[in-house]
Amino acid sequence: MKFRSPGAEALHIALTSGHTLVIPAEGVDVPQHFRREAISQGAEPMSADRQDESFAPAALPLQVSTAAGPEARKKLIADALLSMLNGSDEADFTKDGKPNLAKLKEVAGFNVSRAEADVVWEEVQAAEAGKPGPSTE
Repeated sequence: MKFRSPGAEALHIALTSGHTLVIPAEGVDVPQHFRREAISQGAEPMSADRQDESFAPAALPLQVSTAAGPEARKKLIADALLSMLNGSDEADFTKDGKPNLAKLKEVAGFNVSRAEADVVWEEVQAAEAGKPGPSTE
């Protein structure tokens, strides 16, 4: 599948595995293992029949079509945190209750800074605190 950078400048993608990729404005074929990070950084998928046009939002997965660029990245991090929160592995979180950054990177599939993780973690906690608990009736 081909992607292009969201602007005139090339987009540089780096994975935790050490693999890197440059996505130019004119587009390039992006291997599967780079796609999640590429989308989270704002890369735009290109249609197969017309390489100069982006896919319509309906052609993209729901998690990507509802947000673009930084918001898509934030949603992917929040989804990874919720997955960790709903899991049963105590190693997903540190002694002080913060997400284990190494585990978060593994679940999300891309690099996440501590500052970025902390901001999204606060939002996830606030959202979870606002949800009603199970009914006791």
